[in-house]
Amino acid sequence: MPEHRTTGRFAVVTGGSEGLGLAIAAALARDGADLILVARNRDKLETAAKELGRHGTVVHTVPADLSAPDAPARIAAHVGNLTDRLDTLVNNVGTAHFASLADTTVDEMNTMWHLNVQVPLLLSRQLLPALVNARGSIINISSYWARKMVAGRHSAAYSATRGALNSMTRALASELGPQGVRVNAIAPGAVRTPQYERSYLAPMTAEERTAHDAQIEHSYPLGRLGTPEDVATAAAYLASAQWTTGTILTVDGGLTIR
Repeated sequence: MPEHRTTGRFAVVTGGSEGLGLAIAAALARDGADLILVARNRDKLETAAKELGRHGTVVHTVPADLSAPDAPARIAAHVGNLTDRLDTLVNNVGTAHFASLADTTVDEMNTMWHLNVQVPLLLSRQLLPALVNARGSIINISSYWARKMVAGRHSAAYSATRGALNSMTRALASELGPQGVRVNAIAPGAVRTPQYERSYLAPMTAEERTAHDAQIEHSYPLGRLGTPEDVATAAAYLASAQWTTGTILTVDGGLTIR
């Protein structure tokens, strides 16, 4: 990562300690933003802050579990102690549970709805004055599951939350545009993050892994999974694209065109 160039801009990234969030934070830092990283794991946050800070980026960390009802207000209070201007808010935290409708509990539905829809909305609301002051940008991390289903992998409850996030993105873009705040989303395909490695690839047998790799090559016109940096490049673009709002930017290697 090149040396940080100071611009006076601030970016908040939730889920910023690893995976997509960390890659997005690094991309925003390369463009000159100082960072406020939010995540549950204090040790991972400290590791991320040290790595990003080596290049001159000012990194503030906020250990917080966004499933807690008071988390958005506490995060906003922390941000308010640092700055009254916020250039970029990346709502990256989310959760997924894939099961048939009959096997999805109400608690599982509520957890996904809260983290995937309510938290981005509540955090945007809490940070709105700072975003307006900076004529800033909100970037919501959605998913291809809002528009593409996969045979045999049931996703009704999860897909509903991603569709709602996309609709919320467009509605907020319409509402907040007159105040100078842009609102966009990114809908990635499958991305090879540490979480993807742990929860999906690691349990596979050698035969299952071979089948998985063949399926990826067949399903994606570009022939591979995404990387966190692929998504981070798109986020950096949206953070700086001054005449782009209400866009759900597909970053999926062509998956959803097939």
